[in-house]
Amino acid sequence: MSVSLIRKPFVLQGLAITVAALMMNNAHAASDQEQIQQLRDEVKELKALLQQYVPQAKQKNDLAPVQEHSNFKETHPDHPANVVVAPAVPKKSQLVFNTASGAEVKLHGFLRGDASYQSKGGDGIFNRINKVDLEGAEKNSDRFYSTATVTRLGLDFKAPVEGAEVGGKLEVDFRGGSSNDTIRIRHAYLTMNDWLFGQTTSTFLATDLQPEMLDFNSPLGIGTYRTPMVRYSGAFNPNTHYFVALEKGNDDNRAPALTSKLKYDFAEGKGTTSARALITEARSRAAYNNDKQLSANESELGWGAAVGAKYKFTDALQAMIDYSHVKGDSKFLLYTNNAYNVNPNNFGLNLNEFDALTVGATYQINPKLRSTLAYGAMFADDSNDFAKQAVIAKDAAQNKTLQQGWWNIMYSPVTPITFGLEYVYGERKTFDGQKGKDNRVGAMARYNF
Repeated sequence: MSVSLIRKPFVLQGLAITVAALMMNNAHAASDQEQIQQLRDEVKELKALLQQYVPQAKQKNDLAPVQEHSNFKETHPDHPANVVVAPAVPKKSQLVFNTASGAEVKLHGFLRGDASYQSKGGDGIFNRINKVDLEGAEKNSDRFYSTATVTRLGLDFKAPVEGAEVGGKLEVDFRGGSSNDTIRIRHAYLTMNDWLFGQTTSTFLATDLQPEMLDFNSPLGIGTYRTPMVRYSGAFNPNTHYFVALEKGNDDNRAPALTSKLKYDFAEGKGTTSARALITEARSRAAYNNDKQLSANESELGWGAAVGAKYKFTDALQAMIDYSHVKGDSKFLLYTNNAYNVNPNNFGLNLNEFDALTVGATYQINPKLRSTLAYGAMFADDSNDFAKQAVIAKDAAQNKTLQQGWWNIMYSPVTPITFGLEYVYGERKTFDGQKGKDNRVGAMARYNF
């Protein structure tokens, strides 16, 4: 019997007719025994054909509806039949579990290894553009670094408790301590409805607007400061949200910093924009007179304002920009000067004032390959008393300008794994005109879980 018959309609009826015909042809067999044996052989043949047919038919029946639904979804994406595509009871990841109290806990993080060759730069593997060696005193040239200390582990908690939405987060890495090789807490907070209590990224910052950088220490021109806070958030409408917080600033301050953010999300997931504000205290507890005695406990008002945006021009291309102006603070943004220096004559505080900028673009070359080109800068006011005092004191740690550009390429052969390569070039210039350069190539391998 031809195998092609099993693909024709009414295949079972055809098989039955065939068997009946064979039985009639053998009606005049020599003996009943021969006839029975022949029937047994024909039944075996029928079973073999059915075994071939049934799996193919089952597979066809299983695949056909999927194909039909897939095509229907592409041609009618807004049809109600396509609104819910997940099963009614989704299967949980093995990294999600429930505690005895009923809270849902999700484990996340990544394993990561980094390596870097530094032609010129600072004393360490990652970005320290504000401390790169000055010309004539280059002690960290031609160095190779590697580390796995940026590996990260986190737990997200979520539970409805007596009508309130309660959640939390605990996240650690291994960049703590003076040698950057011990465990440290990155985020540790709880949320209840619109309130947040604990340590997380400052409300004055917008890490979602920064260009992608392979370097773990993050780009010049932005901030990543994580600090204890109490924050309240709400929404004017589905696209406009606001945040207000009291946050810990410098250790010497007597009062928390006040931060706020207004965030707007563009329609259709095209991007986001935000405006932020900061009010903080700049306080000196160590102002000295000519006899080196503690003689002052001065404080001044520090403040900051920032605005930025990220926009997706096409499915493959997005650009981002962020600008900040800050006076009298050194905590919230990266790679800045001291918040102030002390006038040796009247022991007053000279506040540092600066502008910070970062701008960049990311292009998704294909689903597995993307690239980012970006620039960051810090420009300090060189005409105020802070700059003049830095020149008089020959303070080479305070910078007039910082500039840095970087280009990277990220490759993800499979979803959880990313390999990256990055080139960084930067320059710093002190108030008295000394210069230093940053020239590095870095590589990274990361496994997300």
